[in-house]
Amino acid sequence: MEIVTVESSATAPDPDTLAEHPERTVESQRQWIEGIQIEGQRMQGLVEDMLALAKHDTAEVDAQATMGKQQEKLDVADMVQRAVLQFEAVAFERGVEIDVAENSSGPVFIGGVRGDIERVLGILIDNACKYAEADGRVVVSAKREGKHAIVRVNNTGTPIPASDLPHIFDRFWRADEARTSGAGGYGLGLSIARSIVEEHGGTLSAQSSAERGTTFTAKFPIKKD
Repeated sequence: MEIVTVESSATAPDPDTLAEHPERTVESQRQWIEGIQIEGQRMQGLVEDMLALAKHDTAEVDAQATMGKQQEKLDVADMVQRAVLQFEAVAFERGVEIDVAENSSGPVFIGGVRGDIERVLGILIDNACKYAEADGRVVVSAKREGKHAIVRVNNTGTPIPASDLPHIFDRFWRADEARTSGAGGYGLGLSIARSIVEEHGGTLSAQSSAERGTTFTAKFPIKKD
């Protein structure tokens, strides 16, 4: 398990400054408390992500145990529809349009753990909304192609440089600031998503260009009746 050191950016108000400007005391304390709360939420998210990766690492070692997890027959096309609806408010706040592709087909059944597949969709859609940039667009699709269910999440915006593509699933890796525009996170989401997809016997890949935007493609085996 890799270890990352995270320094808190929340600091207490300076006493001398408060003494010179007593009228700012309440406001400064409020901002300080809000800063601690935000930092606490970020740290909680980091811990949860690291625990998730540890769980998936253990699953890779003990593959027999994962086969007994609560797998069920899932309509991934329906799950995509629901995930997009859940992210409409997030996309709106970021000035991004989000839709399900017209060529999506359904139902498309896979075998999997519902909570895990929901997390993959959430990570990919949230990532797309972050990098689509203002007035951008996110399009999500789910369809059957041969013996596989294919989920694609495409977003407009600055493409991922070709030199960065081999690293985007690495733990704690972050893209160049010119592309991220201050987007938060510790670089664990895509690594978690790939681990989950691979646990389900699938693959997760990415392509990016200025012409077609950035597309993440998750491929899962079709659930046999």
